[in-house]
Parts: sequence; C-alpha cells; structure tokens
Amino acid sequence: MRARTKGARSEKGILRFAGALNKKLTMLPAEERIADIRKALNAGRDVVFVAPPGSGKTTTIPLALMNEPFLAGKNILMLEPRRIAARSCATYMAGKLGEEVGGHVGYQVRLEKKISAATKLEIVTEGLLTQRILADPELSGVGLIIFDEFHERSLACDLGFALALETARALRDDLRLMVMSATIDAGETAALLGSAETIHAEGRMFPVKTVYLGDIPVSAAISRALKETDGDILVFLPGEGEILRTMEAICSTLPSSVEVLPLYGAMPKDEQDKIFLKSTRRKVILSTSIAETSLTIDSISCVIDSGLMRVPRFSPSRGMSGLVTLPLSLDRAEQRRGRAGRTRAGTCYRLWSEAANWSRPQKMNPEILDADLASLVLTSFAWGAAKRESLPWPTPPPASSWDQAVNLLKELGAIDGERLTSKGEKMARLPMHPRLANMMVSSGGGEKAALLAAIIEEGAKSHSTDIREINPTRRIAELARRFAKFSRGGESEEPSEGALLAFAYPDRIAALRANGAYRMTSGKGAFLDQADPLSKSHFLVCCTLDNRLGDAKIFLASPIDQLEIESIFANSITETTICVWDRSTDRVKSVLRRSLKEMTIAERSIPPPPELASDAMLEGISAKGALNLPCWTDSSRALFERIKKVWPKIDINNIQDAIAPFLSGCTKWKDLEKIDMHKVMDFMLTNAGHTRRELDTIAPPEFIAPTGSHIKIDYSGDEPVASVKLQECFGLMETPIVLGGKKKLVLALLSPAGRPVQVTKSLATFWKESYPLVRKEMRGRYPKHYWPEDPFTAIATKRTTARFQQ
Repeated sequence: MRARTKGARSEKGILRFAGALNKKLTMLPAEERIADIRKALNAGRDVVFVAPPGSGKTTTIPLALMNEPFLAGKNILMLEPRRIAARSCATYMAGKLGEEVGGHVGYQVRLEKKISAATKLEIVTEGLLTQRILADPELSGVGLIIFDEFHERSLACDLGFALALETARALRDDLRLMVMSATIDAGETAALLGSAETIHAEGRMFPVKTVYLGDIPVSAAISRALKETDGDILVFLPGEGEILRTMEAICSTLPSSVEVLPLYGAMPKDEQDKIFLKSTRRKVILSTSIAETSLTIDSISCVIDSGLMRVPRFSPSRGMSGLVTLPLSLDRAEQRRGRAGRTRAGTCYRLWSEAANWSRPQKMNPEILDADLASLVLTSFAWGAAKRESLPWPTPPPASSWDQAVNLLKELGAIDGERLTSKGEKMARLPMHPRLANMMVSSGGGEKAALLAAIIEEGAKSHSTDIREINPTRRIAELARRFAKFSRGGESEEPSEGALLAFAYPDRIAALRANGAYRMTSGKGAFLDQADPLSKSHFLVCCTLDNRLGDAKIFLASPIDQLEIESIFANSITETTICVWDRSTDRVKSVLRRSLKEMTIAERSIPPPPELASDAMLEGISAKGALNLPCWTDSSRALFERIKKVWPKIDINNIQDAIAPFLSGCTKWKDLEKIDMHKVMDFMLTNAGHTRRELDTIAPPEFIAPTGSHIKIDYSGDEPVASVKLQECFGLMETPIVLGGKKKLVLALLSPAGRPVQVTKSLATFWKESYPLVRKEMRGRYPKHYWPEDPFTAIATKRTTARFQQ
C-alpha cells in the first residue's frame, strides 16, 4: 500500500513539474523550446538541440519528455561525460520531482548505481552505454538516448554515438536520439543523424565580466578575486598536481573565513560532494576540467581560468599514450567562463592576455583523433564491425591508430583476422582496457590481478616507480573488489605482480642493458634513474612511460623473473645463433641468443658455425679494410695495381664476393694470412668478366730488356715505371709501350751500382742528347764497365768490360 502511495505521489510530482513548464514567467530558455522538441520526437525525428550554458537544457528537457507518447513506456537514457555531473544532475532532477535519487530519476556511474524498477530517466557516464549495447544490441528498454555536452567528443561518446546510431538504423526504427550542446555545429551534427530536427534556444545567462590578467601566478589571481568579488570562486587548473601545489601555496595565507576545496576525478565521492554543501565560509574550489559543464554550483560568482588543459595523446609510432598540457581552446574557455553566470552576475579572470586569444585554437579536437583506440577497436569487433569504415563515426578514427590497436589486440590474442577469439569475447565483456582484460582472462582474474587492474585503471599516483609499493585508496579497493568478481576462484597461488602485468603489457617487458637503461620487447628503449631501486632489476614490466622521442622514462613498473617470462611466453621465445665480428679481439664472436621479440632474455657463447663465420669475417674485413689484409704480398699488391690501372671499376673494397670462398676455417684476423691473394684477384677478374691472360696482354707485369733480363713494371703511380741498368738498354731504340698502346713505359735508367742516372719516356732522345754527357761521367766513375761511344750499335750487357770481352 505504501509503495503505491509513494508511486502515486511521484507520478503527481511529474505532472506538477510538466504543468509548471507552461508558466512563461519562470521558464528557462531551454524550456521555451520543449514544445518543438516534443513535436519533433513524436513525429519520429531525431533532435539536435543547441543552447548556451545556463539555459537549463540538462535539467529540464529530460524531465519534460519522460511521459511522451513516442517513448511507449520505455525509458530515457542520458549520457554525461563525467561522474560528478551525472550524480549532481540526477540528484537535482529527483529533487524537482520531490523524490530521492533512484526513483523516477536514477544514475549509474562506475562503482555506483542508484536505479530502481520505477526509474524512467537514467543518467549514466558515456562508457556505460557501450557495455549496455553490447549486452543488449536492441536496447529494448530504452526509447530515447540523450547525448549531453556532445561538444566534448570523448572517445566513449563517439563510440556510444556510433553504436546507438547503428542500433537505431538497423534494429530499432523507434529509438530516438537527441544531441545537446552549447557549442557544436548543429548542421554537421544533424547530418550525422540523417533527418534530425535542429532546434536552438537563446541564452539568458547572467552577465559575466571578463578580465585578462596576463601570465600571473594562480595564487596572485586568487588574492585579487577575493578582494574584488564577493561570491565563491572556481579556479580551473590542468591537473591534480597543480591543484595540490596551489593548495600548498595559498592555504597558509588565506583568512579563516575562506575554505579551499580541491575537485578532481580521482577523489572519493564524499570528498567531491563537499563543493555542494552549504557553508558559512567563502569557498575557493580548485578544479580540473570536470567542473566545466553540466555542473551548477549555486554560490559560484567568480571563475579563474589558468588557460591550460591536460589531455591524453597517443603516439601510434611508439604505441604509448601520455598526458600533455595544452593551451585551452576558445570554446572550452567560454564553457568555463559561463560557470560564473549561472545563478548571478559574475566575473571571469583569465590568466592570459586578450591578444593571446588569437593564438588559441577555436575548438578542441575530438579525442578519437589522438587517443589509444584499443578499447574502441575491441568493442567494434565485438559489435561485428571489423573495419574502420564499418561504423557511422562522428569523426573517423585515424588509420594509423586503428591499425596500431588491431596489432595490439592480435598480440593479446583477442582477434584473429576479422573475428574475436574466444578470449577476445571474454575480454570485450570486461569494463577495462583490453590490456588489463587480457591480464584478468589469461591469469584467471584473482584478487592480486584485480588490484593491479584497479591501480592502473585509476591512474594511481605514487612516489615510487614500483607498482608493488602503491597503497590502494578506497576507490581503488572498491574497483578491485568489483574486478575480483571475474576471479577464477580456488586457492592456488597467484603469479607475481610482474608475471600478471606481463599479460597486460607483453610489448613492454624490458631487459636491463646497463646503468638503468632497458630494451623492451617492442624494440623501444626505456630507462630509470640509476638511484631508483628498480634500476638494478634484470627484467621489468613497464606499465607507465612517457612519450618522448628517444628512450622513454619509466614511471610505473614491476620486476619479473626470467623463469616467469620463459614460462608465460614459452611459445613465443626464439633461439638465434648470432655471429659477429668483435673489433676488440679481432675475431668472430658467436652466441646462442634466446629472445622474446626484440628483447634478449639470455645468451651464451658457442663455437662459430662455419656457415655464419664467413659472413662475420667479411664484417671484419669491411671494418678493417681490404688493403690491410695480412695475406698481401708484394707480388699480389703488384697484381692488384695492374688490375686497378686497367679496370678502375674493379674495387678492392668490394672484395667480399671474391674472398668469401677462401674463408673456410677462418675465425680470426690472423687466420687470413694463409689466403693466396693471387687466387682472390683471379676470382675478382672472373666476376668482372676478365682473365689474367687478358690483363697480362694489356698490362704486362714486366718487359724484356735487350740482355734478356725480365724487368718488373711498377703500375702503382700515375705512369708505369721500370727500373733497369742503362747498359742493358744498349741497342734499344724505341721506348716500350704498355696499357694497350696507350702509355709509354717510363724507364728509370740505373748506374752499374743501381743508382738512378736518368728517367726518360724517350730512349731515342736520351741516346742522342743526354747519353754523351752521361757516358763521360760514368766512364770516370765506373771505368771497368762498358761505355760504348755509339749506343745505337752497341751490344747490351750486364757485365764489366773484361767479362763482356771474354
């Protein structure tokens, strides 16, 4: 009986609220367009509703639609980007009906749910919509989905929008979609929905004075605002770290009449809700961007905007995400400014100059363009959309990021081709990143795995890089309890933290190289400060790294044992024999290397295999230079000089192919002494299409003097040169010609003692012009030798006069 009476009171409350909407004098701007919205939705049209901040769209429109005919008894599902906004909106709207939250108006956020069988309007955070659609593709109990603050374009929002649009088009032609925002392009969004009705509401926000303070400290801006304004102050800072540092800077300087309250996503619910409590003290609320939209704090009349925003950025080339601090876009700056004019006239202090507005981006990019898409791609595959083009995205995901996510999911074993594996199906049902889902599924999901997943999902802060040293907050503990529902049960001992995390980060297992430097299985480098206790660990699993261009800095990790790596990845470990030239010892070094992808697990020395040793020797020859080989002799060098003179394109530095057949048994530089370089030269000639006989014809190694002596020709200089005793050339009228008739042989004529007498390229000229003088000098110096007056008719000799006469 009580239940029926309570239900009747609630129904009457709804009717009273709906009737009050007709009273024009109390209407908010959004309320004035409710009739148009009702008409469009009841006519089977989707709606794009654009209304400025403070127009009442979030808290009035959903209540006014709860009993519309088009719903046919189904519920309204409204998406809010942030948990605190979802809770506060639900609480406010339930109060408008005279109810507690969980009656006709309820909400569901992560770890918190206030919904009953009577709930007709459910406010949820965006990520919960995708889980609901995967579990119930037809959304059988839902008649309208409202995407509030659509301009924020989070990854979860875009994915939920694409899936909801698919459901409406393919499965539920009665399902209506409504998009609400203050700053979106209405025409563009209406085109995404198809035949959507675009409805605008005019703003009626209280006036807000904008003051540009330039680049001054936040603490100075707060002091000024406390003097110049009389309401509570909302300060926007980029992150938790800046909030805590600002609190530390100002708390000791403020009077007792001022209360400083932080507001950021990782705070417990009861701590966040303190900003709504009535207080006799003036509040200074230090907040991240979670207070930008759908959150009305009645006492706020002043906003201080640092002009900075912290957003995630994903690098497909490195496969890592990281938070970056960027200048605030102008559309978001207006959202922040509007917080000061919701309930009264206000002031907005901006910590940049008015001229700097020109350099700020007009709009924030949708998160899908810069995010890690692993969860989105896993959900798409679970939906049956294996290709990037398969879903009606508001903004298509980048191909590089999509492919990166596909490759990761393949590595995790979640997908095979264009289908989910059985493991992937289990992973898609878990409310966490696919990496952590793989850890839960692969390990059986014990309590330790659940705690690690909760720590990483919540982005827990720690002064240590060792994940084992993080003390879980209440929220982390609650999330871990929820994740533990997926536990395998039983009492078997769980693996170590490192072994569990290896399932989540198989591409970030890292081996120590030296001095805190690591190499990951992905091939990328990472490092720890050498003072960090973890820097001595032989193997780590890296959970959190930065996204710098060089080696990434490790912020959160856990050690893992080599035996654990080999056990978990037994089927992926490869053994490779590595043969390389060791420059320090001038010999071939050979090891048997065990690797997990690009990371070396262990290696041991082995004798160089003959089939690999030759290649390593060639590395050594290339490093030290072919001209420095210990097997060169004078004759082989002379042969090389002749080859080089005749065929310059035959380069001794390209000796690899020619010398390779002669390297059998060679494992050190000294072993090369036994190689016959004449044979190597012949091999090079053959490879170039020539022969030694051809070479000897063009560039003979020697010429025969009139005495019959074989005189070697030196081809190492610019001109071919032969050194011969002058007396052996008597009777030789013409200078010999070599190199295919292109070059005259330069003759270095020597005395009987072998000392240079004259160098000439023309014997005929020498005999005519120089010989008489040379003869006169030589007869005096070498009187026992033969110095004929006429060299043209004289007989060449190598002997003294007496021996010659004999």
